[in-house]
Parts: sequence; structure tokens; C-alpha cells
Amino acid sequence: METTFHFGAAGHPVSWTLYAVYGRAYGVALAAARTWYDRMIATTRTKTPPGGQFVIEVRNATVLRSDLLFDADYFQRHQEPDDASWLCQFHTFPLAIPDTVKHAVTEGLRQRLIDIGFLIPRAEWEERYPDQAELLRQFQQMMWGNRDLPPDNGKDTQ
Repeated sequence: METTFHFGAAGHPVSWTLYAVYGRAYGVALAAARTWYDRMIATTRTKTPPGGQFVIEVRNATVLRSDLLFDADYFQRHQEPDDASWLCQFHTFPLAIPDTVKHAVTEGLRQRLIDIGFLIPRAEWEERYPDQAELLRQFQQMMWGNRDLPPDNGKDTQ
């Protein structure tokens, strides 16, 4: 099975939503992503750049190629930990996608975001952004109350 997926960043780019599936038409998907990204740039009314577009081609759970349209310079100043489990959102798309393919796509995007310096190891993130880390700990404490921490000890892992 060879499939091309097109994702767009939802809000702050730690969650990417599946926009379309293009079969083997990687070039069409990339053109759509570039058009979408260019239009987002042209219509933005804030100083924050658009979150990004991601196109990835997968065959039998192996990444063949991918392109990331993303303002790395801006978002490197707003880094996130690399263990976010919600990175790729498939749940709203009406197509059955095998879990092995979902995993390959998510890891492909995660690696691209690590390569450009947006996603960093959690320990480094906590050191660089102690206020955000403390807010996250407080939120998790509120969500879990007096119960034990979740099995992942409060870290978002897959």
C-alpha cells in the first residue's frame, strides 16, 4: 500500500490534523500543501506565521519521502518536548488507516520537527521552559487529583 498524506498544523504546531490522502499522487499533495501554506501566509493578520504543512509518502509503513513547510526560525523560539503523543491526528478522517502506517507517519513528522529544532528532549524542554513545565505539572496534578500519576509518569508518550 503506497499512500501520500497531507497534514496541517492545528493551532500551535504540536498537533497536526490529517487534511487529505492522495494515494500515489505525491506531487499533487505537495502542490496543495504549498498553495495552502502560501495562502495562510498571505492572509495572516498576526505576527505569528502559519503553523505548517506536512506531506509524507508511505509504502507498507516505510517512509519514502516527505516535505515540511514550516517557519523553523520562528517556532524554534517556541519549542515543545519531543514526546507529545497527540502529534498526528487521524481520528476525524473517514478512512481506515492501519496503526503501523499511523505510527510511521507520526514518527516521520516527529523526526522532521526534531531535525529543525522545534521538538527537543523533555528534560531539555523542562530546563529551558521551567514555567511551562510547572504549569504542565500543575495541570496533570489537577487532572489526576490525589490518584497516582498516569503510567507514563506525566509524560506524553506514544
